[in-house]
Amino acid sequence: MESTDFVNLKLRPCGPGDEAILLRILKPSTALRAQGYELLGDVVQFGQHDTQLANAMLAFADGVPIGVLNIDRRPTEWRITALHIDLDHRGKGYGSLLLIAVQDEAQLAKVSVSAILERGNPAVRLFIKHGFTIATETDVEVLLKWRAPAR
Repeated sequence: MESTDFVNLKLRPCGPGDEAILLRILKPSTALRAQGYELLGDVVQFGQHDTQLANAMLAFADGVPIGVLNIDRRPTEWRITALHIDLDHRGKGYGSLLLIAVQDEAQLAKVSVSAILERGNPAVRLFIKHGFTIATETDVEVLLKWRAPAR
């Protein structure tokens, strides 16, 4: 994915030197810790081995880093593996803008989109607000799916 503008958001690939930004945004994430990620180790080495952050994009609003987005793009379905908004920037619509951008791009690519979230994660409501449905649910997690409306 190249650098892309969405309203007042800009996405660019994470790279060496972004460790401090990633740590600030991802440190509050209990979801990553629950998946077994040791944030400091994974962030510091994210370009050196294949981790969830290896292909992540940093989201900026007016030049300020506000979030991290990562999508595992497969031929028929994209899986959002990371969508984290910095604590100081939550509640301002940035998560919605990122989801809409992913959905718009997925519709053009003719693929569905999914995400697995912790069951109690407030982001589940955000995904449902944007047309995702609960495909399966366990005591621990929720699989959400979205398919572009038929034209």
